[in-house]
Amino acid sequence: MPFLRAAVAVLVGSCFVPGVAPAASPASPSEWAALVEAAKAEGKVEVILSGQMPQKLRRVMPAFQKTFGIQVNFHTGGGRKHIERVLAERRVGRFTVDAWIGGASGALVSLIPNKILVPLEPLLVAPEVVDRKLWYKGGHHYTDPELRYIFTWGASPSYNVTINTKMVKPEEIRSYADLLDPRWKGKIVSRSPGQGSAAGSVPMFLNPKIGETWFRRWAKEMDVTLVTDARQGAEWVALGRFPIGMFGINTQAVRLAKEGFPVQGWLPHPMAEGEVLSASAANIMAFDRPPNPNAMKLFVNWALGREAQGLFIKAGETSDSLRKDVDNSVIKEQYRILPDRTYLVSFTDPDYINRKDEVMARIRKIMEEAGYK
Repeated sequence: MPFLRAAVAVLVGSCFVPGVAPAASPASPSEWAALVEAAKAEGKVEVILSGQMPQKLRRVMPAFQKTFGIQVNFHTGGGRKHIERVLAERRVGRFTVDAWIGGASGALVSLIPNKILVPLEPLLVAPEVVDRKLWYKGGHHYTDPELRYIFTWGASPSYNVTINTKMVKPEEIRSYADLLDPRWKGKIVSRSPGQGSAAGSVPMFLNPKIGETWFRRWAKEMDVTLVTDARQGAEWVALGRFPIGMFGINTQAVRLAKEGFPVQGWLPHPMAEGEVLSASAANIMAFDRPPNPNAMKLFVNWALGREAQGLFIKAGETSDSLRKDVDNSVIKEQYRILPDRTYLVSFTDPDYINRKDEVMARIRKIMEEAGYK
């Protein structure tokens, strides 16, 4: 790995400025060598891989052991289960987790309020990780309000529209305004945009080119059929019962397309109102009082390096790396961050982070006022 041969650093203490992630600072190669030796002495690192995409990363973990001779003990499964376990253990003075790769929701609700996570920047010591020029938009990206704890390493364009390819041509939908055309009235099936599984609706609501007016018209004018089961919604589009599906069914649509159904869970062109990047579960977090502090620090730097990121996106399949030097040809086009397009990075937008719950509540109210339950 390139950074193993390069000079590395330990962050020199700096004051935290709200809204700005403090920069890490490089130092000497001897410090890296000392970190590696200390990590080897610990011999293992305890990592949670929570969520569908992170669970796929278990196939990549042997690469860390091959490089450093340090065992990765990984634990998969839902985030809620792990959070309950971690909180219960800490109540009796047990500390068993070093790092977490997964979604941000549980961390925002439970881990950060309980002071379980530590800031990431002081842990970043590898030059290729510290160097912000190598990252999308020239910076490190965080998904928490203080821009300190939830380091987002990957993202992909967010898709809210699914089509039956025999009934709709992609070029017929080039903007969200097109979805208010009377010809689509009664022909849209959707998860409710006010539910957590459809959180992609929040950036739409906050986008002044779409906003509350669009949601009110969509709810009142389009006679949308709502489903609670994403698979059912995708199947109805795939079977031609509805030509268009929206909000939270595209993942199931992609699976049905692989089975040969005429359905597409994404549009090949950007929407006129702009495109949004979604982080999904491509985040890494570090725990306070880790059982293997040096191995944890080494693991974090390895995970954010170019080589590991290439392995991560290949195994994860549905997220691109926010590193600009990673070859993203290993994932399908619809998941790539394209250099010729401009995206709203909603997950690092303070307006999105701080208003997400409020906006979801407002969207639910709009749906209720339109007669949906």
